[in-house]
Amino acid sequence: MATIQLLPVLVSMAILTSPLHGYPEYIPLIPNGLNLVDPCNPSITAHGVGHINPDGGGALNAFGMDFAAACRKWTQSLCQKDSDGDGLTNGQELGDPDCIWSVGDVPSRSTGLTHPGVNEKTLQC
Repeated sequence: MATIQLLPVLVSMAILTSPLHGYPEYIPLIPNGLNLVDPCNPSITAHGVGHINPDGGGALNAFGMDFAAACRKWTQSLCQKDSDGDGLTNGQELGDPDCIWSVGDVPSRSTGLTHPGVNEKTLQC
């Protein structure tokens, strides 16, 4: 009987906390996932790289859709794609211009990064 009474509490907790923990496991799966800044506010890190909301959760941006289509893996195809249509490949934007990065590696570049899901040329903050 106690289990049945506890079930609504557990379900509520899962629903309320899932947006807070929905993105951290994906950050190390892309190069410089921890180093990318919010293009509208460069003083903060963009934790939700694949989401429209820079904090994560909610609707996916173009990069998030492409990342999901790549089974949430940094692939040659995802690296070479220009998800946001700004003329730079995702690899160029994330510091892996040669598409050689693997999970756990240090990216070849960690400065001059841009957001692969936001076209900075047309962005209005």
